[in-house]
Amino acid sequence: MNLQAFAGITTMIISPYAEDGTVAAGVATELSRRADAAGIDVIAALGNTAEMQQLDAGERTIMLRAVAAGRQQAQLLAGVIGSVGDVIKTATEAAGLGYHAIMVHEPADPFGDSADVARYYERIADRSPLPAVLYLRSPRLAIGELGRLAGHPGIAAVKYARDDLLGLSTLLSGPAGTDCVWVNGLAESRVPAFAALGITGFTTGIGNVRPELCVAVRDAVINNDLPRLYALLDLVRPVEVLRAAGNNRCNVSVLKELLRLDGLPAGDVRPPHAPLDDAARSRLQDAWRAWTPDRLGSLGVAVPTH
Repeated sequence: MNLQAFAGITTMIISPYAEDGTVAAGVATELSRRADAAGIDVIAALGNTAEMQQLDAGERTIMLRAVAAGRQQAQLLAGVIGSVGDVIKTATEAAGLGYHAIMVHEPADPFGDSADVARYYERIADRSPLPAVLYLRSPRLAIGELGRLAGHPGIAAVKYARDDLLGLSTLLSGPAGTDCVWVNGLAESRVPAFAALGITGFTTGIGNVRPELCVAVRDAVINNDLPRLYALLDLVRPVEVLRAAGNNRCNVSVLKELLRLDGLPAGDVRPPHAPLDDAARSRLQDAWRAWTPDRLGSLGVAVPTH
């Protein structure tokens, strides 16, 4: 796979639902197609933004196929979770669909210390037919173990979604800094902080709605165009604040409401994800109205024509 793609944008495609609650594969394919056409570098199926843990095995397969169907140029990333055997099974399925790497969610099993969790990742990396990207949100895996795993030949990248940027800076100053690609897993709002550490790649949920805006953020950070970057982030920030509130309870419903406002209904969310209340919906509509073609165009954002 093209590892340098992770130095750009990874869009985490949502799982849209039809009115009867089933996965709306056609909408997922359209979201993937739009992201690809806008110039998104990596398109991911089955991230947390896809409500992966609320999908059954058949629905996960539907999403893998739907997202792959919309891709032309971008690299494809498949989320995986569960036992080592289940992960390898999904990785093999994804490889057959043209995916380039797997993204390994943290194990749900509460038992085991850092060394035990590291062994879990090692067994996956040893057996997977695709390179692995580690997705880390909790501090469960110690910095030392993470640094060692970064050198594993089967681990291509780390999606770092922890707030511990001091620990990350320590890793980056050693061999781990060049052993794999490091990705900002905390989305657009943390782009400046990660860029200060030399990390330009970031994940995005807004890429489902305005991938062109995300491309502009990527270009601004790569070109060190700080005035443009901060002006773009001013447009993103109100949305990201709503997504992050209450332990991310409305993270996905915010994106689905934005798609509805754009004329592409994507259904509701499944618990423990939560719907928007009226106050949050009103605030979100205000943020959406600020994304006018004139405002976006003034910042060099291509206006979507779909």
